[in-house]
Parts: sequence; structure tokens; C-alpha cells
Amino acid sequence: MTSAKKTHLAVSGGLVALGIVLAALGFVASGFDPNVFTAQIDMRDDSIVLGGVEVDDPTGIFPLEQIAQLGEIDVSAPSAPEAPAAPSAPSEGE
Repeated sequence: MTSAKKTHLAVSGGLVALGIVLAALGFVASGFDPNVFTAQIDMRDDSIVLGGVEVDDPTGIFPLEQIAQLGEIDVSAPSAPEAPAAPSAPSEGE
């Protein structure tokens, strides 16, 4: 294995371990409340719930503020414009 691969694996493994440790510390700090791992963003009624607690004003939380600014996104297909009238058929006397 090359030195770059070893370094990459060591750094990524360290970051994964740090993430697990921080998640465990958050779980312990919450008093072993499993709601710490839940998040819900419902833009239909403008409610954001993090860790079982509703967030009143998401402007201080960067990713949530960006999502709140998006609002409702319409993903339906656009309607087709009216087709022009077809030319009339030539009469047989012409």
C-alpha cells in the first residue's frame, strides 16, 4: 500500500472515530435521550424540530436557514402552450 493510501485511510478513520465519539458525547450530555438523533424539517407548516425541540427561528443555523429560504419547490412539469390552428385543406376545385 502506498504512503498516500495509508495517510488517506488514517485520516478518514480518525474522522469517523471522532464523529462517533462526538455523537456519543452528545447522547450522554442529553441525558441518554434518543431524540438527540432525530431531525425533522417540515416546510408545509414551517416547523423545524431538532432533537425533539422545535426551533423557533432558524436564522442562526446556517444549513437550516438556507433550506428555509427555499420554501416550497414545485416539481410538476410545465404546461404546454396552445398549438396553432392547422391550416385548412385546399378545396377540390382549386
